[in-house]
Amino acid sequence: MLKYLLLAVSGFFLITLFGLFTPAVWHHWVTYPRLEKQVNEFQKLRKEPAPLTKLHTYRGALHVHSYWSHDSEGTLYDIIPAAKSAGVEFIFLTDHPRGNIDTLPRGYKGYYDGVLIEPGSEKQGFDTWSLDSVIINWNLDKDSIAKNIVSQGGIIFYAHTEEPHNWGNPDFQGMEIYNFHTDTKDESLTPQIINFIVNGNKYRHWALREMFDEQTSILALWDSLNTKRKIVGFSAEDTHENQNIRARYLKDGRVEWVGPNANVIDTMDVKFWNKWLFQQPDANGWVFKWMIDTYKEGFNYITNYILADTLSVPSLTHHLLKGHLYSAFKSLGDAKGFMYYSENQVDSISGILGDSVKMDQVKTLNAVSPLPGQFRLIHDGKTVNVTTSDNYQYAWSEPVEKGAYRIEMHIKLKGKYVPWIYSNPIYIY
Repeated sequence: MLKYLLLAVSGFFLITLFGLFTPAVWHHWVTYPRLEKQVNEFQKLRKEPAPLTKLHTYRGALHVHSYWSHDSEGTLYDIIPAAKSAGVEFIFLTDHPRGNIDTLPRGYKGYYDGVLIEPGSEKQGFDTWSLDSVIINWNLDKDSIAKNIVSQGGIIFYAHTEEPHNWGNPDFQGMEIYNFHTDTKDESLTPQIINFIVNGNKYRHWALREMFDEQTSILALWDSLNTKRKIVGFSAEDTHENQNIRARYLKDGRVEWVGPNANVIDTMDVKFWNKWLFQQPDANGWVFKWMIDTYKEGFNYITNYILADTLSVPSLTHHLLKGHLYSAFKSLGDAKGFMYYSENQVDSISGILGDSVKMDQVKTLNAVSPLPGQFRLIHDGKTVNVTTSDNYQYAWSEPVEKGAYRIEMHIKLKGKYVPWIYSNPIYIY
């Protein structure tokens, strides 16, 4: 009797294990190789558009955490190689403060091997960059904090816009229109962990992409706010490189295991049964790493593109606040070269994304792209035009009304259109 019970339990366990791992294995051998081929073929269609402005386009990350945050261990040894691999030229950090009296600048600031880093904070639903030496008192109420930051020349954007905020506060200058962390909140944990066990080495970027859902309610909120005042939209990588399991030697020869959110799991002696797991320490001292999220995949997953004069904090922040920015899922294709602009009656450019343009100065709304896709024109939250074929160029010559007109580009993935680019609006008055 016991034998049959054990057989039944073993059979049930194997069937359950088979059911859990089959989707991930199918992804590894079928789905992800097909997607890899599809994206590689798509990227071969690249055609560099002619420059339409004297501004340069810089790729960057605008919500990133480093060792200064309680839930990250990231250092320059991790961040800079990842940034250069992904073509990221600037990083605006948003580290969690270590106390309620926050002194800035702190952490990393300046150029590191050509990558520009500017320190900032994320707390109480804010993404903020002071851009100068300041002390932020987080004990104050949120509106007072926002007013103080802006009055001293800093930037303050809404973070984690799936959460409630005082949307009418006039001091806020922008908001996250996509946040990777937000996107993962509706996922079931077990299938994702299994998928990373199977695919986290070769196909980590596709395993991350598996969690994508278009943030339609947040985009609708952004459109609604832009009917009242200008709110710059950007995408948040929100990468900490912290959903991982790592180990490092301590000074006493034992090994410390660090898990998700940089929390210490355990400290143990090195024995014959665990020593085989360890390699030579890397630059940060890690002798074991099992990684789900990394800076490299985070920087490459969603990227912000700012049109600016120079790769400098004053120029980037000036044009960021003007809305001279678009976001793209760069793992699908590099969007550098994209441009959204208006032309006047004599076919001259009268404005670019983020600009406010008089109605009589807009004959057409136009876009160019380095890769072909479906263009969608959105006016005050309503889609007014969708192209019927994939193109490199777009022109809307219908009469325009007052309001915010923004462009999205979608591309085909697994047989259906998915978002690739979100542009800031052109505001017509």
